[in-house]
Amino acid sequence: MSAPPVFCAWAPWWAADELRSFLDQVQSVVEARFGQHAIDEAKGTVAVQEMDCVLGLSNLAQTCRAADPEDWRLIIYSHVARLDDFSPDLLARRLADYEKLQPDLRVRIVGQQHLSGIDAVCDPLPLGLSACLCVSLDGASCPIDRSYFSDWGVERGEAMAVALANTVSGEPIAEAEESELPSSCRTFSGDSLFATGHLLDFARTVPEIGPQGAVVTAPAAHTVMVCPVEISEQFVDASSTMLAAGYIRFLAGPNSVSPNALWWRPGLPLEGFARMDGQSLELVAPEPLRSQLREGGRRG
Repeated sequence: MSAPPVFCAWAPWWAADELRSFLDQVQSVVEARFGQHAIDEAKGTVAVQEMDCVLGLSNLAQTCRAADPEDWRLIIYSHVARLDDFSPDLLARRLADYEKLQPDLRVRIVGQQHLSGIDAVCDPLPLGLSACLCVSLDGASCPIDRSYFSDWGVERGEAMAVALANTVSGEPIAEAEESELPSSCRTFSGDSLFATGHLLDFARTVPEIGPQGAVVTAPAAHTVMVCPVEISEQFVDASSTMLAAGYIRFLAGPNSVSPNALWWRPGLPLEGFARMDGQSLELVAPEPLRSQLREGGRRG
């Protein structure tokens, strides 16, 4: 392999020598386990010819970043070994029978980085997010390609409804204590990769939040952060603090989703609230809400 660039967007925290050490270990493990492969250092992916599949490296890199380098090889091996569950032949057999598959259907909120290379069954959400139909594979998440869906003989809406019901009932989330956030903000977390799916039926989790709703963000697959909307200067400060904390969690991962924030209201579609790019925050909420927030900030 050629020497990596000093900066990779999928692992921006590592210097060139650290990134090279990580990629060398990935190459060693994948070659020993599967043989012929190709690593795309710019995109952060590894393609295994025998399995006819591509594995993203960003989540793995985030996990290794938080661990001792001496443990990297075991972490990488455990991650790469999951490719066995994603082989085309095995997936085709598992996904062929809709009736048997129903209990394993889930919905996951994902960013564009999770959808490259597949024709996923998704409902688009604001700011580059999607509600993706997935199957739970022993703790892993596999987006369902539209080619499988076409053979089931059910309506897309029915499958998505089943998946959402399974997510809400089978993948619980609970409020976590947060000392670094303002008291008005709340964080909910779950043990699975599908915790973000609760945003599609969030009134069950936060029934006390009024019709103005809340600013919500899903920085990582296990985490949802919430700041109830109030037309006041205090809300502007609290939501900004929450978004900054969410951006840090998005960078740290693992299983990063998005740094951007959405506006959730009971019974209404999710709308965009703010876009974060690391350098600035762009408020993209609908103009009536932006006007109210500006006015509330001036009154405060």
